[in-house]
Amino acid sequence: MSSGTHSYFDWQVSTLMLAYDVAEPLARDDQEALGKRQQDVEQELHHLAHAVIPESYRQNPQLEFPPEVVVEMTKATLRRAATIVGLL
Repeated sequence: MSSGTHSYFDWQVSTLMLAYDVAEPLARDDQEALGKRQQDVEQELHHLAHAVIPESYRQNPQLEFPPEVVVEMTKATLRRAATIVGLL
């Protein structure tokens, strides 16, 4: 995974983690629950990516995503965060 892709994934994880923190706060010292939430968010993002990223890019991970794919991923991530916090 390139560092740009890694940074983008980190942004997606952080965005959804913060949304879940608003909707269902966890104690900051509950490391087990926080770890489970992060695993759940990463799995959710995996499913989101499969729904958004065209098959040709999923089959060839060496290909760089064109800007329109990144835009759709960003919209999907923000839409999901808005849904989690009850804005949509």
